[in-house]
Amino acid sequence: MLHELKGNEVLQMVRSDSRNRRRQASLIQRALIDLVNRYDGKVVGRIWVKRAGKGLKPDATYCYAAQDIAKHFCQYLIERSSTGVLIADGRTPEANSRVAHSIFTQKYRVAGDPYPHVLEVPLFSDSRNHVGIQIADLLASTLVFPMAAAAYGTKCVSVHSSGRYHRVREDHGEALRELQFRYLDETGRWRGGLVVSDIGGKRTGSLLFSAAP
Repeated sequence: MLHELKGNEVLQMVRSDSRNRRRQASLIQRALIDLVNRYDGKVVGRIWVKRAGKGLKPDATYCYAAQDIAKHFCQYLIERSSTGVLIADGRTPEANSRVAHSIFTQKYRVAGDPYPHVLEVPLFSDSRNHVGIQIADLLASTLVFPMAAAAYGTKCVSVHSSGRYHRVREDHGEALRELQFRYLDETGRWRGGLVVSDIGGKRTGSLLFSAAP
């Protein structure tokens, strides 16, 4: 824990010309998935695929994501007759405050609290002090990111592309799919898990885990 393994270090191994380095990366990814499974951990999140030449509004995107995760986390707690809190990796005090207040305004709105089993607005901390945050970061950076880049990335070469990212999806896609927390809402639609928002390409979220047949 004191030596925090960074996702970029693992991705460098994934992209390496050395077969041994690539194998080491795959073993780390497999061990990470096994660790989450061992403690019955579940995964939810949202992936935005940017349109060519278009950016995202960071604050609005992050606030929306936090509300989305809080909603799915609340359902997870309801199914387990439990309560919980959200602990996120801290950014700047201003950014943290905007996200916390985006949840606050939802929890204390006149129409009622949409997250009754989430006891508090998100708490923010340094990842160096929390194993859970480190695990979440590694899941996002060493598995979700390269799989999303392989599935939804453009064909142009950039810092976000690598011909070897497809292997991550092939080796670990199905295991990551099984880690999702998904549930049926009141209308009978599936919610939760890793949701892909691909406004430009309209591609299905199932591509994240495996190539199209």
